Amino acid sequence: MSRSKKPAPGPKPEGKKDAEDVFVEKTLEAASWAKKNGQTLVLLGIVIVVLVAGGLYYRNYRSSWEDQAIARLEQVQASFNMGDREVAKGELQQYLEQFDGSVYALEARLILGQALLEDGTPQEAIEVLGPAVREMGSQPIGLQAAFLMAAAYEEAGQPEDAENLFNRIANTSDLTFQIQEAMAGAARIRTSMGDLAGAAELYEEILSTMEVGDPQRGFWEMRLAEVSG
Repeated sequence: MSRSKKPAPGPKPEGKKDAEDVFVEKTLEAASWAKKNGQTLVLLGIVIVVLVAGGLYYRNYRSSWEDQAIARLEQVQASFNMGDREVAKGELQQYLEQFDGSVYALEARLILGQALLEDGTPQEAIEVLGPAVREMGSQPIGLQAAFLMAAAYEEAGQPEDAENLFNRIANTSDLTFQIQEAMAGAARIRTSMGDLAGAAELYEEILSTMEVGDPQRGFWEMRLAEVSG
């Protein structure tokens, strides 16, 4: 008994290709393109090598530059603590010119800003501290610089600027003691400007951040009583 023949497979539907056909086709296309564009591939390879080498060089340079920044800052700090104050301030200015952009420059700005404020030049302190204050959302030292700049604003007779900066600190910091200190600074400024009701509002806000049994409550309650009297 003869077996019946299976019908021959019909042609593939037009517009459809199996995975093997697509792979072969793309491979041939790539080979053809590479043959026609050999020079382009060589140039592309050179560009990649240059970019990789440049990246490695920059990483090594950056590491060396930051190592230099650390060592130099230690030298400047020692000079500031033990040497002539004016000479040390000049060295800090030179340090900022050389290493500005590094995280260590922020610390140098803090040191120099404090020295300028102590020496009775608050406007110069404000200029020096500005770049560090702009980093207070990402660098802890930026918040320290902001407190110092707020004090410089007060010393320079710019209470509105000082209050605005204290408010920014309170809205930026995640640390309760910094928030309380910033609000207290703003309250002090409001008191000096005669806004006792505004100062009382801030002292009440400080108290709202404290537990009932907190030993510090008595201090802030006294401050509140002073402006509420």
